[in-house]
Amino acid sequence: MTIKKCPICNGPGEKERQVGKYWLSKCHDCGFVYADVSDEQIEQVNFNFGDSVKHHYCEVQSSIDALWFERISSNLTQGKKGLKVLDIGCGNGLLLRQFQKRGCVCFGSDPSPWAQEYAQKYGYTLLPRIEEAGLAPNSFDIITATSTLEHVARPIEHLKYIMAAVKEGGMIYLTVPNYGSLPIRLRLVKGRLVDPPGHCNYFTAKTLKNLFMQKGIKEYISYTRVRSYGIPEIHAVYRLLSKKIPTSVKSSHDSMPKRILLKRALINIYYWSGMPFGFGDKLEAWIVKNSAFPHQVFIA
Repeated sequence: MTIKKCPICNGPGEKERQVGKYWLSKCHDCGFVYADVSDEQIEQVNFNFGDSVKHHYCEVQSSIDALWFERISSNLTQGKKGLKVLDIGCGNGLLLRQFQKRGCVCFGSDPSPWAQEYAQKYGYTLLPRIEEAGLAPNSFDIITATSTLEHVARPIEHLKYIMAAVKEGGMIYLTVPNYGSLPIRLRLVKGRLVDPPGHCNYFTAKTLKNLFMQKGIKEYISYTRVRSYGIPEIHAVYRLLSKKIPTSVKSSHDSMPKRILLKRALINIYYWSGMPFGFGDKLEAWIVKNSAFPHQVFIA
């Protein structure tokens, strides 16, 4: 049976490991790991969401997630107001709500049939999929895509649309699961490998950087930083510790509740503990689009 070619460099693939009933393949040329499934299968699973996904958001997202998105939006806006922001895969708009608090003009893109409900509720504009939205070039100051690129059948094409839509000098922020995380390297926790075709791209720091070096993408980038972060157990730690802190208790040095301080401390622990040696649970990429084309690429 013919193995699907690499969606990044079109190189030949070889079997890497089996996850559920599907095989992951590894590119012989660039080392990228991807699901050996058709684009049609990927589209069918990832762009036909029902109410079960809506309920999943409600169950798994917490106030810690809101604080995490608050941190991301603060770092990206750097105190500037009136920035035009697009969040791809916006879901229930939790990240966009943090940008709204910072005076941004917000847009979301999500294929879920219930996404419009949240857009109307929170007052941001919902767009079609970025490949179908017909966006004018250089439209947004900031584009974010948290945990979406692993679901996309054609990641290079997808990223080209993002690069075209962001303004010159604008910022792109991406996150994906880290296939190079310590548990996956040691094959200790199979559960962190979401079954294909729900996930179809399995990035390491090296292969994510290689994506940004592909023709049609690298020419538009002036700076990229890729690094790992995160340990997913932080939610369980918070639930355990918060039981010992009454909701109304204030900290001794200011009026902020101790639970908020605990959450902020755990977010810092969550972020930095996953950084050493590239073994974190997720990868993040900060990308700056060229303000003058062409430009020399710098990737950290």
